[in-house]
Amino acid sequence: MVTSSGATGAAHRPRLSAQRIALASLAIDCGLVLAKLTAGLLTGSLGLLGEAAHSALDLLASIFALLAVRTARKPADHEHPYGHGRAENLAAFGEGLILLLTAVVIAFEAIRRLIGEPVHVDPALYAIALVAGTMLLEIGRATTLRWASRRWHSPALAAGAQNRFADIFSSAGVLAGLLGVRFGFGWADAGAGLLVAAIIGHSAGLLAWRSADILMDRAPKGVEEAVRDAIQGVEGVRAVRGVRVRRSGGRLQGDARVTARPTLSIEAAQGLSERIKAAAREAEPELDLDLVLESQWKEGNLVERVHAVVARQGTVSDLHNVTVEHEANGSIHLSMHAKLPGAMTLEQATATTLALEASLKQVVPEVLRVDVHLEPLEPEWVSGSDVTAGRPDLVERVRAITLGQPGVLDCLDVELSSRGQRLVAHVVARLPGWLPMEDAHHIETELEEALRQELPELSAVVARVSP
Repeated sequence: MVTSSGATGAAHRPRLSAQRIALASLAIDCGLVLAKLTAGLLTGSLGLLGEAAHSALDLLASIFALLAVRTARKPADHEHPYGHGRAENLAAFGEGLILLLTAVVIAFEAIRRLIGEPVHVDPALYAIALVAGTMLLEIGRATTLRWASRRWHSPALAAGAQNRFADIFSSAGVLAGLLGVRFGFGWADAGAGLLVAAIIGHSAGLLAWRSADILMDRAPKGVEEAVRDAIQGVEGVRAVRGVRVRRSGGRLQGDARVTARPTLSIEAAQGLSERIKAAAREAEPELDLDLVLESQWKEGNLVERVHAVVARQGTVSDLHNVTVEHEANGSIHLSMHAKLPGAMTLEQATATTLALEASLKQVVPEVLRVDVHLEPLEPEWVSGSDVTAGRPDLVERVRAITLGQPGVLDCLDVELSSRGQRLVAHVVARLPGWLPMEDAHHIETELEEALRQELPELSAVVARVSP
């Protein structure tokens, strides 16, 4: 009971999130604006008034960050198909521009005080204590915001962290100015204001520049090369024709054009696409990759080129037994087996093969002749029953014929299937594992032919070989 209650309490305990941290930063900015403005007005310190103005704009920036973080977490919709991640980059850019304006105003007032009439500044101890306490607070806030920006990949929180570090240095300048005035250097406060303006301006310039780079789709350094190398290492990829990556909020968005062999089925192409995306995510976990898979045949491989032409035509359901014969006169003779829907008429099938022949001759001008063996596409399913147990004599004859074939080491399995008036034998023969596929297929074909000749009652034979 105690364990369950503890678990329930933990489940209801508020969890940290980018939005909660942005909201806490907003509350801190509210308190700092009031404290610095009050102290600045009471003491007449330009440094403190500049810091108050800086904190007021920090407050505005925190509001931007909170709204941006909430917007960026929204899923993609019809009007924003790539998501809302750029909201954070836009907020960071806006914060940079606001801080630049603040720096200009503070610098103008500091220069006016340095060259104009002196202004009385009261370096009260409470003002010095306020600035020192602010520095300690900003150190903790900057550290927290930087951790949160990395934890949730948030540019808006990263911009807030950078701004807080600038606050620490500017507060140090204000503290030095107040101490200088307290020790009799009247110009120290205006000098501190000028230093604050310079620090704010430098930080704001970097922030605006980096955010503008992202908004203008500058490629993240080194990412495209890493993604390209990862994709190229996937088995089945022939070439990587292009990779583009851009940053959007805390995520990366990219697209790639990749080539593979033209004989891939749709299922195989989908499997290859998934492996490519997995490799890209392993290289860059924040990447959302759009992939275009294109066909590319090997130079000089006419079999692949034939498959590519047939696949592009889209009328042949299955193409196999493609043979490229080079004639003595330099011409090429192509032969192949093509499966077409069984309901198609001979006239329709002939028209299909003639169109295929014309396409092949256009792509490969050296082709002089094309012969296409037509076959009906198999039905989706057939009715049948296993009759192996009822025909032990036939099973033994099949096994004996199989063992008598050259190269066959053993007969592993025999099954007889009755399909209406047709009897089909399924045979599994064991061959040496080191045999090349071409030789194994030859033995397989010879076995099927021998069984059909010696056992006429078999309507069909399906032989399978295994090591």
